[in-house]
Amino acid sequence: MTESETGNSESPFQDLDVDRLEVNVIESLCFECGKNGITRLLLTRIPFYKELVISSFECPHCGYKNNQLDPAIEIKPQGVRLTLSVEEKADLDRYVITTDYTCVRVPQLEFEIPSMSQKAQVTTVEGVIDKTVVNLSHQKDQLFETNAEFASKIDEVINGLNSIKSLNKPVIMSFEDATGNLFISNPNAPQADPRMHSIAFTRNNEQNTMIGLAAENTQDSMIKPLGSFNDEAVNNINDEVVQFNGPCPNCTQMCDTNMKVTDIPYFKQVVIMATNCDQCGYRTNEVKPGGGIEDQGVLIKVKVTAPEDLNRDILKSETCDLLIPDLEFEAGALSLSGRFTTIEGLLTSLQDQLSKTASTFYKGDSQTGEVALNTEVFLDKLEKIKKCEMPVDILLRDPAGNSYVQSLTPPTLDPKLTITKFDRTEEQNEELGLNDMKVDGYGEK
Repeated sequence: MTESETGNSESPFQDLDVDRLEVNVIESLCFECGKNGITRLLLTRIPFYKELVISSFECPHCGYKNNQLDPAIEIKPQGVRLTLSVEEKADLDRYVITTDYTCVRVPQLEFEIPSMSQKAQVTTVEGVIDKTVVNLSHQKDQLFETNAEFASKIDEVINGLNSIKSLNKPVIMSFEDATGNLFISNPNAPQADPRMHSIAFTRNNEQNTMIGLAAENTQDSMIKPLGSFNDEAVNNINDEVVQFNGPCPNCTQMCDTNMKVTDIPYFKQVVIMATNCDQCGYRTNEVKPGGGIEDQGVLIKVKVTAPEDLNRDILKSETCDLLIPDLEFEAGALSLSGRFTTIEGLLTSLQDQLSKTASTFYKGDSQTGEVALNTEVFLDKLEKIKKCEMPVDILLRDPAGNSYVQSLTPPTLDPKLTITKFDRTEEQNEELGLNDMKVDGYGEK
């Protein structure tokens, strides 16, 4: 996920704080009766996720009501699929944020809620089940007299969905969104989620058409790796900062993006890009490794025990997972953006993101009080690591092979640094867009 910051003084979006949120109330036309009703708009920012526009309309004349949720950021470069094993009450209470393009599947029931069939919503896993049961019950009642056989099959699905809430046995639920704007909370945060698996996938032409992206222009709109440039072009911009103007992804006003190609000793060339919008305060920092995807993935383990270890240069690509086994922590490639920094800088960025999450997203919520407490304990441990009071191993797992940690003893072997190559799985190839197969599978991975 690309790291972004939006200036609070300029942006109309507010942090998710129930004590200070301001709701805009406007008079608007009711499409049911033609008279005026009331629309309430809330522009809010959910930390670790994105900005949202939540609207609620109510007509006092005919009683018509409508609630809607719309994302306020750009479509992600890849879609996302989250596979959840529902085993405990905490799984039913997980927060779920969907878009109009979210598809929900329950493989064990051979049941699917297709994309574009439900509006975007903020709910829970149990809320998704309950709403689906209500909708299916209406359909069953309407079909009972005309198609009793089909109505009985709907009844079987309803019973199966209700049985998920009994928690008698684990049930797999798959949530897939072609826009990449899908969120399911982790009740064990900041520790790794033992019952949810995430994968980013490359959209096919049908999915691009569905979300309004021209299939033939999709690849051109994405930032290309350095390997797509010819050698002459690379030599001309190497060690020079190139600036170009383009629309801001947040407010669409024109802003400047700086790009620099640089060499990392004993590794490869990388493209560093930074965008800063003076209009809304939006900022991004991205690192794109050159040379394309490597033949094998790479697992890098570095022991952090002294200040010199914290000062090691580190390149974490946008396809790389960050793991700290001693803290039972794992941040997937979707959680942290690609960046070229130091180990201390990476830990500081992690601290900042988790601190913001703990102070806003979990504030005042009884269901997530334990998560907030665990996050505070985790942040204390991160601080001890930065003070070299707590030795740990930090792992980078990158299926694209485009991540790097500086050796302190080049070209001889660094005793604190271990680099292991591995062959990618079919799932990892799919995530990197190396498979031609259509993305339509689901279920437990």
